[in-house]
Amino acid sequence: MWLALVLALPAIAQEQPPLTPAPAVEIPGEEIWIKITRTGGRKKLDLVIADFQTPVGADAATYVRVRDIRSVFVADLKFSLHFSFEEPDSGKTYKFSTDEKKLDYNGWVTTGAQILICGDMVTKRSGPQIQLRLYDLESARLIATKSYGLAEQWRWLAHQMADEVIKLLTPDDGVSRTRIAFSRAINRETKELSIVDYDGADMGQLTRSGGLKLFPDWAPSGAALAYCTYGKSTLNIYTYALGTGKSVLVSSRAGLNTTPAFSPDSRTIAASLGFDDNQELCLMDPSGRNLRRLTNSKGIDISPSWSPNGRQIAFVSDRTGQPQVYVMNVDGTDLRRLTFEGSYNTSPAWSPRGDLIAFVQRQPGGTNQICVTDINGDTYMRLTSGMNNEDPCWSPDGLHIAFSSNRSGSFEVYTMDWTGANQRRVTNVGGAYSPAWSPRLSR
Repeated sequence: MWLALVLALPAIAQEQPPLTPAPAVEIPGEEIWIKITRTGGRKKLDLVIADFQTPVGADAATYVRVRDIRSVFVADLKFSLHFSFEEPDSGKTYKFSTDEKKLDYNGWVTTGAQILICGDMVTKRSGPQIQLRLYDLESARLIATKSYGLAEQWRWLAHQMADEVIKLLTPDDGVSRTRIAFSRAINRETKELSIVDYDGADMGQLTRSGGLKLFPDWAPSGAALAYCTYGKSTLNIYTYALGTGKSVLVSSRAGLNTTPAFSPDSRTIAASLGFDDNQELCLMDPSGRNLRRLTNSKGIDISPSWSPNGRQIAFVSDRTGQPQVYVMNVDGTDLRRLTFEGSYNTSPAWSPRGDLIAFVQRQPGGTNQICVTDINGDTYMRLTSGMNNEDPCWSPDGLHIAFSSNRSGSFEVYTMDWTGANQRRVTNVGGAYSPAWSPRLSR
């Protein structure tokens, strides 16, 4: 049954049950999706989200907090790309009743939406809560309900609500509870690892040891980042534990140790290491042991990106004279060139859905732009234009791309849909590079 929802909840709120199906409502999993798939392609569910209600007599601060939670919740659902929205004319609100005992189904149906979402702030013995209710307007049925204890980290609570609604109504998991790590320029000599919510909120700095922290990459567990930084004579690879804030050396072999990338099962790090004054791709344990060399070419091999099943690696090589994207099996066999459009292609990023690889292409005018190709290299599409756009990385649902761009004058982190639409700035720090989108987090 599609109504079942079992999630491990983050520590920001009290332990809560999942969204609870309405009693005595037996709706087959296909019922809502039949109208979406009957034409052969998935259509967006049409939502209407009522104003969240606060109790009569609530103070101004409570009213503002509930309003802000709704605002973040709605923004998360819009970002997800799974829904379309019925909204009143600018400056107006729908006045149809959302009272749980006398919901105005007839009024809400006139909005044209399929699903109505209501929210009420209620006071329980355990404290104030937001009660979320979802209704199928076409069948006039309550789909599910859940109460969420208000918490100090209210934005994360709104993200939790959005992710659980996405999980309930679609085949996918949401990405509202994800964060983006990046290399932040503190000054000319210093770049530190920093982190921000996917929507630009809750900015924080992770490292403070000085030097240049480059090319962060998330462990699939979300508990650690791999990165590289300069030692006394080499560029070394480290891992950073988010729980303890400690960095551990992984590789400091002679030459450059750079562009680390965790495998999907977390057991292996792919990286570019120096061999005989040349950069080659290697695999190693996260501890730096059990080194296995994958490439042996006269060119520079760098920037590995794993396929989601862990069986292949995309990477950059200039073995033909100019940087191009290649793909090979994880044991180094079946090497093939992927990009042929353009003479300078770098920074591959394999989509979590497995179907696309984003990369950076230098244009005839000299700017770098983000493009995507299918895994056979048969199709090609440029997503950005204008100033330099670099360092693409995918959201865990494969529907969005984060990247760095200097369109504002300095490099900042931006996000866009996988089609290139809805490009928006995430940071405003005067120097943000090499974004890495986290897996789904508990916090």
